[in-house]
This record gives sequence, structure tokens and C-alpha cells, in this order.
Amino acid sequence: MTWFRSLVVAWLWCYGVPVGAGFFDPAQDKIEVWSSIPLVFASDIEEYKLVRDIFKGLHAGEQQPAKIKALLKQVDKIKGRTTERLWRSYNVALIGHYDRLLDEQRIDSPRLSFSYDGVKPVDVPKDVDLEAQALEQLRQKEGVIGMFAFVTYTKMSLNQMRATLTLVRLKDGISKSFTVTDHLHKIASRHAQLLFDYLYRTPYPNYQNPLDGLMWVLPAPSDQGRRVSPLQARLACRSQGGGLPSVDELMLGEQAGPYHNGIVLKAGAFYHAAEEKRFLAGETMDPRGKIRLLQSDRQMARYYCIQQAPEPVPPEVPVPQKAVVESAPANKVETEPQKEG
Repeated sequence: MTWFRSLVVAWLWCYGVPVGAGFFDPAQDKIEVWSSIPLVFASDIEEYKLVRDIFKGLHAGEQQPAKIKALLKQVDKIKGRTTERLWRSYNVALIGHYDRLLDEQRIDSPRLSFSYDGVKPVDVPKDVDLEAQALEQLRQKEGVIGMFAFVTYTKMSLNQMRATLTLVRLKDGISKSFTVTDHLHKIASRHAQLLFDYLYRTPYPNYQNPLDGLMWVLPAPSDQGRRVSPLQARLACRSQGGGLPSVDELMLGEQAGPYHNGIVLKAGAFYHAAEEKRFLAGETMDPRGKIRLLQSDRQMARYYCIQQAPEPVPPEVPVPQKAVVESAPANKVETEPQKEG
């Protein structure tokens, strides 16, 4: 896999690999992925646990050392061939499952296809030697988004594997990854499904903040994670230049969540609202619903504050200063007073 590592390092060095939105843009361009998808082995702590369990069994006398030694010898003999067969099997399975999804959903003109363009069938077993040249040609194609793919995998248990399929856009090095953990024979189909969903799912507009112009404020430091009286909550919000949110605002904030200008409410907890009410966060089977009237000033609950967002400050436009031209002082000619006579 030396050729592959060198290739990846070269692309990363030139372009970097940030992960960003709009990975398959522009939408009118066709996408071609080089069909040689190498599998790169990557160990982690889970795999070391498996090895340690084997040695624990040896020390405890649960397994016969002679049997383990024989198994390890067999693994060494087939290790090289296994990597090659696994690589070929994954490539064929991934492309096959992707094509099946295209047929099932009746997508006649797919945006993404896997390409061996320029490689004769007789050269396919030797395609490793053709990678650099073929990828460069794919990168320079007009109207085509050229990509190469690779998979990193690690064994998580005796029958589970975690594998990450990464696509790298050749023109700029931007990448997109899909990770699954499953049985070995299911990895390719799971990757194909994730790739298909990402490409052909229904596009939705970006979520718009329903409370535009308003801003959430955390409770006072001493009140965070605690229930307080409604008076204490109102005073804290007033001190921040805002007030308690209405029930509708609490519901919208809970729906939006922390990644869309909303808030995180603890399920099953009550929150103070502006209309002398309390709002029950999360799902409830209580027939009284999520909204309860405030019975007294002694009923405790958590709270958030809400206030008007500050107006954006327009950038200052520098005022051009008038150029001051200093003129040189005129030479003074001193004349001696004429003498009389």
C-alpha cells in the first residue's frame, strides 16, 4: 500500500482535506469515482483488547498454546491473499449494491458513476500501477467531478468491523466520509446505501430561525441546573435586559434545539413562562398536557431568559481626509531703510 499512502499524502499536502457542505456541487456536473477502492487497515484500542483477551486466556490456561500457535501460522500464510481478496470483494459489492439502488428507484441518469476510463480489461489486475496517471486524467476532465475513494477499517469484535468510506474530490482535496459498524459482508451494502441517500435524497431548504430577532440567555450562574421560584427567575431575566419567554417561545426553542438557534430543555422538567405558567419539557403521557398554570409563587422550576437581539452594527466607512498641501514659505527679502540726505 506504499503507492496509496504516497498518493494520499501528496494530495493532502497540496490541497488539505476539509470536510464541508456542497461536496457534490455544482449539481450539473457528472461525478466519476475511480473504481479501485483500496482498504487500509487501521488499529485502535478495541483491537488491542481482542489481542489482550487471547493472551489472558493463555495465562489462565483456558486455551492451549499449541493450538493458538498453529492458528497464528495459518493467519500469516493467508494474510497477503486475504487483503487482496477483501479489496476486490468490497469493490464489486459496493458498485453492485449502488447499481441495484439505482434500478430500484428508477434513476436512469445517475450523477455518480464508477469509472475505469482509459484502462483496458486486461490491465485491471495491474491497475495499481496505473493509479497516478489515471487519477491525474480524471482530475483534468471538463464537466466531470473526479474523485478517488478509500476505506479504512478496524476490527471491533470477533464479528463486527468498523469501516469508513472516504471520497476525496481530486480538484481541491475536499472529502466526505461515511462510517458504519457491522458484519464484514454487510459493510459494502451499508456504504452504498449511505452514498446513495446522500446523493439522491430530497433536498430541503435550510431551517429558518422562527424567533428571528430574539436571543436566548442562560440562567444566572448560581441558578443553572437548579429549580428556582418564579420571582427569582423574573429578576434574573430582568437583570439581563430581557424577560421570561412565553410558552410558544419555549416550545419553538425546544423544537429548534441548540444547533438552530434554540435551547436544550431537560425532559420531564418544568420551566417558568411569562404568562404565569409552567412548561413541561419533553414528551409526556400526562392528560394535563405540557402547560400548567402557576398555582403559587412557591412553585419551583427551571428557566431560560429571552431578549431582543442587538442590532447589527454597520461597518464604519472611513471618511476620506482632504490632502493638506503645505506650501513652502515665501522668501522674505529684507531691505535696508534708505538713509536720508
